[in-house]
Amino acid sequence: MNYPAIETLVPHRAPMLLLERVVDSGEQWICCDTVVGPRQGLLLDAQGNLPGWCGIELMAQTIAAWAGLQGHARGEPARIGMLLGARKYDSQRPVFAAGERLLIEARCLLQDGGMASFECVIRQEGQECARARLSTYQPDESQLSDLLKAE
Repeated sequence: MNYPAIETLVPHRAPMLLLERVVDSGEQWICCDTVVGPRQGLLLDAQGNLPGWCGIELMAQTIAAWAGLQGHARGEPARIGMLLGARKYDSQRPVFAAGERLLIEARCLLQDGGMASFECVIRQEGQECARARLSTYQPDESQLSDLLKAE
């Protein structure tokens, strides 16, 4: 299946758009990929590796792509979402090595209005590298406006 460009699904832009594309998706899940390299430039260490803790952001952007696909199907543009928390983030690696292709999977476990919980996994060549459960919030336009008002 051909998916829309990742730039149309998530509100992120370079230099903070870390994903390359949607690989596959279903009603409650998505799989995206990226190659560790220039796309993650600001986050790379001196050897060109991506620190393991950046896996949380890869997972969050994958969730954003899932929400973006849902919005795209309704003819809506990508919307801002918020990462509320990550539980049990476990990375088996201190870094993701330069040149490695990573597959990032997110499965929606629970969704209630704008709140949702996702089980996320990062794999490299079929091997699990990191896992976490992320909680997110995607406000509607009026809620976002209220959140962004300065007092």
